[in-house]
Amino acid sequence: MALTPLDIQNKNFPTKMRGYNSDEVDDFLDLIGRDYEIAIQKNRELEKALKHAEEKLEYFNELKDALNQSIIVAQDTADKVKTSASKESEVIVTSAQNRANELISNAEKRANALNIAAETKAKEIITDATSKARQLATETDDLKKKTRVFHQRLSLMLESQLEQVKSPEWDEILQPFSSFVTDSHEVIKEVLSKELDNENDSEVNSNSEDELLINEKEVVGQPEISEPTIEDTEEE
Repeated sequence: MALTPLDIQNKNFPTKMRGYNSDEVDDFLDLIGRDYEIAIQKNRELEKALKHAEEKLEYFNELKDALNQSIIVAQDTADKVKTSASKESEVIVTSAQNRANELISNAEKRANALNIAAETKAKEIITDATSKARQLATETDDLKKKTRVFHQRLSLMLESQLEQVKSPEWDEILQPFSSFVTDSHEVIKEVLSKELDNENDSEVNSNSEDELLINEKEVVGQPEISEPTIEDTEEE
C-alpha cells in the first residue's frame, strides 16, 4: 500500500533511553510529509500531462492514419483520373485522327471529282471548238470554191461579151449614118446636117448642166458616187 503524507505526519516512534530527539524527528517528518505531498502532487500533474499527451498522440496517430488513408485514396483517385484522362485523350486523338482522315479523304474525292469534271468540260469545249473550226474551214473552203467558180464564170462571160463587142458587126453598126449616104442624096444630107447641129447643141447644154450639178455637189460637200466596176465586183 502506498504511503501518504498523512501517514508520515501521524507516524509515532517509541522513546528509549538515549534515543533521537522527538521534536527534531517530528519536524523532519513534517518536512518529509510536505515534500512527499508536493512530489505526489507533481506526480499527479505529470500523470495528467502524460495522459493528455497520450490522448494527443493517439489523436495524431489516428489523424496520421486518416491522412495516410486519404493520401492512399487520393493517390488511387489520381491514378484513376490519370488513367481515365489518358484513355480519354487517346480516344479524342483517335477520333480527331479519324475525322482528319475522313476530311482528307472527302477533300481528295471532291478534288478528283472536280478535276474529272474540269477535264471532261475542257474536252467537250475542245471537241466543240475543233468541230466548229472544222466546220468553219469547210465552209470557208466551199466559199472559196464558189468564189473561184463565180470568178471563172464572170471572166468567161466578160470575155464572151468583149468578143461580141469587138466583132466586125459592131464596127459596121457603130459607123456614122452619113457614111451610108451618097452624094446623090442631097436632101438627106441637109436633114442630117441640121440634126447633127441640134445634137451638138444638146450635148453642149447637157455638158453645161452636168458641170453645174457637179459644182453644186462640191459646194454642198456631197461626194460623187461612182458606179461599181468589174474589178470591184470581183473583189467582193
